[in-house]
Amino acid sequence: MKIKNLNLPLLIFAIAFFLEGLDAFSIAKIPLSWIGILAYVFIFIYLKFTKKMEYIFDITFIKYFLYYLIFVTIIRAITFDLNMPEYASTSLAEYIGLRLLKILSFYTIISLTIHFIKKKNIDYVIKLFAYMAVFISLLSLYSYFSYIFDWTDFSRTRAGTGGWSQPIRRACSILRNYGTFREPSFLAVWVTPAIPLIFYLARKSKIWYLISLIPILSLVLTRSLTGIISVLFVFSIAILLDFYKNKTFNFLLVLPILFIFLMTIFGNNFGYKFPALDPSMCPPESADKCDCSIYDNEQDIAKNSSNVYQSVFNRISIIASGGIGGFENIDILSQYIGNSNLKIFGDGLGLSNIRYSPEFAEITKQTKDGQAIYRNPGQVVSFNNLYASLYFSGGIIALLMFLIILRNTFKQLLKNYLILDTYLFIGFLSILLMFFFQAEELSSQLAIYFGLITMKMSHE
Repeated sequence: MKIKNLNLPLLIFAIAFFLEGLDAFSIAKIPLSWIGILAYVFIFIYLKFTKKMEYIFDITFIKYFLYYLIFVTIIRAITFDLNMPEYASTSLAEYIGLRLLKILSFYTIISLTIHFIKKKNIDYVIKLFAYMAVFISLLSLYSYFSYIFDWTDFSRTRAGTGGWSQPIRRACSILRNYGTFREPSFLAVWVTPAIPLIFYLARKSKIWYLISLIPILSLVLTRSLTGIISVLFVFSIAILLDFYKNKTFNFLLVLPILFIFLMTIFGNNFGYKFPALDPSMCPPESADKCDCSIYDNEQDIAKNSSNVYQSVFNRISIIASGGIGGFENIDILSQYIGNSNLKIFGDGLGLSNIRYSPEFAEITKQTKDGQAIYRNPGQVVSFNNLYASLYFSGGIIALLMFLIILRNTFKQLLKNYLILDTYLFIGFLSILLMFFFQAEELSSQLAIYFGLITMKMSHE
């Protein structure tokens, strides 16, 4: 791919995707990721206004699904009767507006991906996606090693998910790869979908096998089970599916799994624990920055092992022995849904989070030394689960519509199941798996995959 072949809309599209990868930064209190999301919409409007983009019939049902979510949100917002939590960083109108913008950008990204594939080709767009992921991974590795080699880390200008600064440095905790994101798991969710596409490119040029080590090492150092398990699990499924379809064992699909294990072992050389802070510093610092005794359960001990391999795979073992409920958020959501009436239409995007916040605070509170300690006091909390978010926001109608879209997409993917189909299947399924445990909004990566799959099928 040559830079001179980039046209202006495609260049802005690449920059917008890169800005989404700079999640921990803002300009004048405006997160760079929001600027990236807004840029997608502007490109789409420009191409439509200049009549350079054709009507895309293939994603009509997706469009109706998004229209439905927007309609429910607007109707619910008109009669919404709750105030924003105490530590919310935006007004209600801004908060809901951003949710609607995200939905609009999802449709525009699918459309733009299809448009650029028509103008270039599918491999060109895949390479663009892969290059951005590798670049963000390199930045994340610089950030990680800055703590080990005493370099200057990036100056993060956006508040963390707790409402304050990113809590990278904590007493007696293990260093995790935050990269350019507010949470290690956010980085993992962002970079993981690019890994299957990089291995697809490696089928055509072996240099990509070497390049793949960069995002894989970045992923491993996040110690995010969400990302690591999804890669291991989905590539394993693909191996079995490929064997069933083609009656041969495809060793190339084993390589990503081997690379994960190798990079995990290699990462042991760079495990680092932060020392306890001097007692004179606490207060004003919070307890989690000073008190080493907070890491007192089995998962905490495994998570904070300086051995990366042990940190990742011991936790997998602990969770596997306890079932999917080992992911705490699954149990919380199950408990809440089980005690609530069936939602037909939902409460609207974002509005459902605000309604959910007080109940979540009660479900997750702990009592220590006779005092109630709340997990996220005064904040808008996340479902950390896309399917739960769709259910609470758009009701059972939205969830069923989304599941129909997924069924139709998988049906098309498995119809022929050639080389590219295999890697699109892996990336697509890995995103959907991660949606159970981390993200709660329709991601740009999912939109790109919808665009890639739509164009792949239209040429067969």
